[in-house]
Amino acid sequence: MTMLETERLTIRNFRISDWEALHEMINQYVSSGLAAYEPHQWPTSREEIRKITEWFASGDSYFAVCLKNMDRFIGLVALNPEQKEREFNLGYIFNFDYHGKGYATEACRAILDHAFGRLQAQRVVTGTAAENTASVRLLERLGFRKTSESTGSFEMSRDEWKAKSGRNNWDTTT
Repeated sequence: MTMLETERLTIRNFRISDWEALHEMINQYVSSGLAAYEPHQWPTSREEIRKITEWFASGDSYFAVCLKNMDRFIGLVALNPEQKEREFNLGYIFNFDYHGKGYATEACRAILDHAFGRLQAQRVVTGTAAENTASVRLLERLGFRKTSESTGSFEMSRDEWKAKSGRNNWDTTT
């Protein structure tokens, strides 16, 4: 079980009760056209979202991002292990009502701290469509380095994160 806190957010494992808020957010995302860039199509039915929420809740790779003061679900961040040892893939989707407020930056920074600190990641990779300029800006703000123009791939090494975050010593107990 993982629970991370920032100034404004609680980042925790999914609960089955998160399904309605996830359903709302995924339907926004699919309707916006941004989901067209995903490698897999998101389901949108209530039953399919309930099943996905149960699956998210059964593991430690998908995190619900909630406003700390009211436990309001506003997004998800995924940190999936890759085939290479100590390498993870970062993903995120946020409810459109909460875009432009810095929540994605805050949540992703906390997840990256978790990945490079507690999980001892050596590298975190991610990708986004070049047309998704907000996502590209987020990744650049976080310190990711673009590795491919054609696929919109980004990565960050442990050393790059340490330099960016000013962390010389990692506390692996938090």
